[in-house]
Amino acid sequence: MRTTKERALTEHIWTRRAFLTSSGLAMVAAPALLSACSTTDPGSEASGGGSADPLQRLMDQGYVRVGFANEAPYGYAAPDGTLTGEAPEVARAVFEALGIPELQGVLTEFGSLIPGLQARRFDVIAAGMFINPERCAEITFSDPDYQAKTAFMVPAGNPMGILTYEDVTSTGARLGVLSGAVEGGYAEALSVPADQIVTFTDQPSLYDGLAADRVDAVSLTSISLRNILATREGSPFEVTEPFVPVIDGEEQTGAGGYGFHNDDAALVAAFNEELANLKASGELLEIIEPFGFSEAELTDLTTDELCG
Repeated sequence: MRTTKERALTEHIWTRRAFLTSSGLAMVAAPALLSACSTTDPGSEASGGGSADPLQRLMDQGYVRVGFANEAPYGYAAPDGTLTGEAPEVARAVFEALGIPELQGVLTEFGSLIPGLQARRFDVIAAGMFINPERCAEITFSDPDYQAKTAFMVPAGNPMGILTYEDVTSTGARLGVLSGAVEGGYAEALSVPADQIVTFTDQPSLYDGLAADRVDAVSLTSISLRNILATREGSPFEVTEPFVPVIDGEEQTGAGGYGFHNDDAALVAAFNEELANLKASGELLEIIEPFGFSEAELTDLTTDELCG
């Protein structure tokens, strides 16, 4: 799978009106997003110094800085600039139960989320990030809160008949993938030639690449692709049947969770306890349903199983 290599950390500070050009959606900065990027010194208390107890540190701080990648429906800025999505809303419920009432979003390219967390630019990744052994070697994950299958977005009618990564190879199709996401790794592991893979920095540019005929298909979770179409009425594309990629005889189960700094194991334990309470009470499903998730996306998988 694609590794998370060192790259320049790109964080967007919401100091002015920003636009998702592909959808024409204006996003106005909210105070929570504005203040999220105010501290960049890793040695300061707001950047991870101070109390040796990570939970107490956040309680004293009064807020949690959340790294997200503007990928709907997992984590994104609403039209009024507030942070929302499946992952931030679940995190909000968990941290409220832990006595931390506020989330502050730090918008970061997906491929820079792990380096950003390691540099203490934020306290937690809430971006629907899949848990896999490669990422587990770099950061500590909570237990997963959902699972999702892979799919392709293709022109209506699927003229090239793309249903699997093997189809991408055999047809010579150009495949769009998101930087740092697992789909690029799936494609590489399943022998899609490098010159057929085109990497994009974010979800809007991925869609724009397909619309501009720079690629013949794009690959993400089926949930993400369905959400893209739902927000673009009259789109000339469709989403293929979801599937689970198989690499070297092993199913690549996609289950997402929350990323924490390796020094914050006690915080992860507290987070997992409250996440388990949300699952047991049925509140987790209530939180994620508005974002296109169903009972079929719930999972009993553990981080230990996924980190392998």
